[in-house]
Amino acid sequence: MFSSKNNSIGTVGLVFAGTELGHINLSIYRYLSLDLFSLLIKQLALTGGEIKATGHYSYDSTDKKIRFTESEMHLNKTEHLEDYLMLFEEGVFYDIDMKNQSCKKMSLHSHAHALELPTGAAHQVELFLGSDTVQEENIKVNIWTGSVPETKGQYFLSTTVGECLPLSTFYSTDSMTLLFSNSEVVTEVKAPEVFNLPSFCEGVELEEAPEGQKNDFFSLFNSV
Repeated sequence: MFSSKNNSIGTVGLVFAGTELGHINLSIYRYLSLDLFSLLIKQLALTGGEIKATGHYSYDSTDKKIRFTESEMHLNKTEHLEDYLMLFEEGVFYDIDMKNQSCKKMSLHSHAHALELPTGAAHQVELFLGSDTVQEENIKVNIWTGSVPETKGQYFLSTTVGECLPLSTFYSTDSMTLLFSNSEVVTEVKAPEVFNLPSFCEGVELEEAPEGQKNDFFSLFNSV
């Protein structure tokens, strides 16, 4: 389960589909706002990959909420664009269709996601992305690894050294491999009402997932 302090962070992200340090509070902001690309890697070699989605995240680390809205960037999609509101404390998510003013409400079976460093992540190494000898041509990052027991997934995560902002997450299970890469990370959400449930979603009944299906943050992006 991913941990945070009562803070908020704003982030923009790109999704592609050691030493044990124990519990560390690494999120020092409440809100995170970011842009996201979602890439499903069908083979370990990047040449087999498929870009699944691009879009924007907003994350409230205090109330444990994520809003993801998909854009048409790098996509040829003409149908419904994904719009998810994930309420981890309630264990549900809403699949929102703003165009048709409709939504679905379904259960979330895991609190894990790619926007925070999980409790118990194992620190592997501190290194430079880019050049460590050319000024202003690098960024120092920490690399972490760990597992998500409830999804039987493994992750490889990079964060900034100073504020521990999430840069990328490589996540893999027996059935999926995803790479998330974040950019334009900001530590505020200018319109916190993005976390409010649209009025047409109020009162929507919880839909049962098909037998054997477990919904979580990662499986949602694998299915888009």
